[in-house]
Amino acid sequence: MKNYLIQLLDYELWANRRIIDALEKIDNPPARALALMGHILSAQHVWYGRIMHESTFITIWENIPVSWMGETAERQHRQLASHVLALKESEWLEQMEYVNTKEVAYKSSLLDILTHLSHHAAYHRGQIVQLIRPMVKEAPVTDFIIWKREEKVAK
Repeated sequence: MKNYLIQLLDYELWANRRIIDALEKIDNPPARALALMGHILSAQHVWYGRIMHESTFITIWENIPVSWMGETAERQHRQLASHVLALKESEWLEQMEYVNTKEVAYKSSLLDILTHLSHHAAYHRGQIVQLIRPMVKEAPVTDFIIWKREEKVAK
């Protein structure tokens, strides 16, 4: 299970980098595309704070400059992967308490949270691709299976 969670986080970083790289190449990317990528990264940061039981001082819709997005994605990947590696498998299934952005209390497992983050980001990356498709020669492909294929070739 640990390998699967790390794999999921590695895929997330790869897919986010593909979108960020495309945004960096566009002279004037759509504001909505930037807002969505900022939202993906901000939401990851907020969820990491919840997982670690730490306060975060950002919202889930932060404006993140394109020039900071790559570094932000890399840092958050390191933080989440380090946390996952430090836990015992039983801890991934324990219910953790947190409060959402509307101040409603919930309990979820780390496994469910990381799965949510992956699906949430994939949804918004799809929106970004739709927005930037007319502006790029080739739209970034961020499918999990493409990442797996590329990973196998790289080995």
